[in-house]
Amino acid sequence: MIAYIAPLWIFGVGCLVASVVGKAVKLGGVEIPAITTTRAQLVVALVGVAAIVLGTVLFQHEGSSSTAGSSAAVPSGASSASGASAPPPAPTRDPPRTPTTAPSTTTPPPSTEPATPPATEPPASTAPAAVHVRWQGTLTLDDGSTSGSPITGWSLDSVPPQRAPMGDLGLACQLSCEPGQIVGTTVVSWNGATPPKREQCVTLLNTHLGQRTADVTAGSIVCFGTDGGRVGFFTADGGAGGGRQTLAVTVWERP
Repeated sequence: MIAYIAPLWIFGVGCLVASVVGKAVKLGGVEIPAITTTRAQLVVALVGVAAIVLGTVLFQHEGSSSTAGSSAAVPSGASSASGASAPPPAPTRDPPRTPTTAPSTTTPPPSTEPATPPATEPPASTAPAAVHVRWQGTLTLDDGSTSGSPITGWSLDSVPPQRAPMGDLGLACQLSCEPGQIVGTTVVSWNGATPPKREQCVTLLNTHLGQRTADVTAGSIVCFGTDGGRVGFFTADGGAGGGRQTLAVTVWERP
């Protein structure tokens, strides 16, 4: 068994030296190639330690077996025919053990998969709040020639609309003029094929600031603003005759 111990020690020391210096090592006929990676150095170092420990265990076992064999006594009363003591029994030897490689303790590299992002709440809706209609109906503008009243305009902030000296809508002329031009707090013609929505009228009025008159014919659509900050539109139904103009009016509430 001693024949196995020395090679184990030499092999183990060679592995330790090779793992430290990282170069090829040759000890007692055992040649270990150069080691270039940290993981390989760790594995070779563990193999070297295992070889040295195994050799030491075998050495201690060999010593204990020899001591037990030399101290064994002949049983009392047992003798040979010639009166000589019987030779001690031959010690039993264990079969040689094959060196084992210590398991690697290298920690596997961390996962490179991207972390799952935390769930996020959907963004709040940015759609504008619905705005209700404040008043909708037919309004007749006149120049005062029929009623004889100098108050020819209409205020559209009240429900229903009321007469006002200037008003939010009125005719651009007084005393027997032909209808066709509307005057107001702010008025801008709408050229769309369908009636506008409130947001469209707001955009139109904000891009044509200070416009106070609009020429209309039958079917013309005009966005307007009121003195109280409300927005609406009207559709001209054509002249009613006698210095009058009929309008289909819609006024929205303020948001």
